[in-house]
Amino acid sequence: MIAIPITASKANEAIKDIREASGMADLIELRLDLIKDINENNLKKLLANKKRKIIVTDRKNRLNLIKKAIELKADFIDLDVSMGEKTIKKVINTKKNTKIIISFHNFKKTSEKEINDKFEKIKKLNPNIIKIVAFANSINDNLIIFDLIKKSIKQRKKIIAFCMGEKGEISRILSPLLGSFLTFASLKKGKESAPGQIEAGILKNVYRVNKLKGKNAKIFGLVGNPVKHSKGFLVHNKAFDKLNLNSIYLNFLVDDLESFIENFKGMISGLSITIPFKREIMKYADEIDPAAKGIGAVNTILNIKGKLIGCNTDCIAAIKAIKEKTQIKNKKVVIIGAGGAARAIAYGIKEEKGELVILNRTVSKAEKLAKELSCEYGPLDKIGEIKNISLLINATSIGMWPNISESPVKNNKLLKGMVVFDTVYNPKDTKLLRGAKSNGCKTISGTEMFINQAAAQFELFTGKKAPISIMREAL
Repeated sequence: MIAIPITASKANEAIKDIREASGMADLIELRLDLIKDINENNLKKLLANKKRKIIVTDRKNRLNLIKKAIELKADFIDLDVSMGEKTIKKVINTKKNTKIIISFHNFKKTSEKEINDKFEKIKKLNPNIIKIVAFANSINDNLIIFDLIKKSIKQRKKIIAFCMGEKGEISRILSPLLGSFLTFASLKKGKESAPGQIEAGILKNVYRVNKLKGKNAKIFGLVGNPVKHSKGFLVHNKAFDKLNLNSIYLNFLVDDLESFIENFKGMISGLSITIPFKREIMKYADEIDPAAKGIGAVNTILNIKGKLIGCNTDCIAAIKAIKEKTQIKNKKVVIIGAGGAARAIAYGIKEEKGELVILNRTVSKAEKLAKELSCEYGPLDKIGEIKNISLLINATSIGMWPNISESPVKNNKLLKGMVVFDTVYNPKDTKLLRGAKSNGCKTISGTEMFINQAAAQFELFTGKKAPISIMREAL
């Protein structure tokens, strides 16, 4: 279930938000501590407008408002454990038909010992629902919450549990699938009640948390750092929905790849791999397919009966996008970059017999890749010295959101007759592509490569034909 917190600062605004939230939420949380003009009369008006079950929360612990909410037949009251055992018991004794949630929050960290201690303390008070929320400083902190949910279910205790912060977003999505009573989602951007809260429309319509069948759902996702820019979750989840698959795709913001693989291996069915892990992931794969081995980079991991298989869909995706606009054979091709995407595209260009030059800000990386592929290399500023460039490819993250005012190449180097391909897909129309168009160049957007590689990944993940039109529409 999805609960939407009402974070308006005035009672009249809160009434409007309650009405709007009622169309998306299963429950609504009324945050009395955020409403500046809250009083018993306004509380009565707010509860009179409910069309969904209401959780009344007051982090200022004002007993008069809490008692009034019970009198007005609020469905749930959220009491912070910091109120103290005596006060909480007094409220429980007068709760009538209102259900009691007792909660604990840590806005700084996730401590396994602290969380389990608080769970035991709250459990002794015998509330209807236990709520434990902590801040994730590592992707692995989510596993502490997942274990707590399992423990609670085993003890037949209802629980709400998740992590806050960007690294805790996955728990907001997965916790209800694992058995958490509900998860919280914002009414819209800017109306979040805690860090890492996802918009209700996305949680409901993209991640489909109310539609998926719990523990049997297959989990896929993107591993990288950063991942906030990625739109893969939109594309893959829409495709899963179209084919009615009990699968979900998330963003995993990872600092330590080795610990992530070790801790999440048993949970995931497949992964997309992005910056900066396309090379490092090869160390943790049990097998690597021949194409990915030849490229020297992996962007897709399949978990087949506990065995991690590394593949690469970047190469075929890029070459397909390029060949729809131009030929490659015997053409002068300049690739900017020497990372995982550059490796995959360079491999494909060589296979297609293009005349390849690799340029990079760090020349030693360009040199290393060029030696592997027996081609020319140089620093980025060498681009003005290269004659007869037919195809220019940006395989770096330069120009990617939020740094949309950047370009790896000055406009005066983009000559009419060139085909310019930018692998960056967010934004679709990068500064590099805008400059190329204004100079009379043909252009290839990174969205073409993205859709091609995502479709190939989807087919590896599911064994089914990718619904490309749906994926393109989602992107």
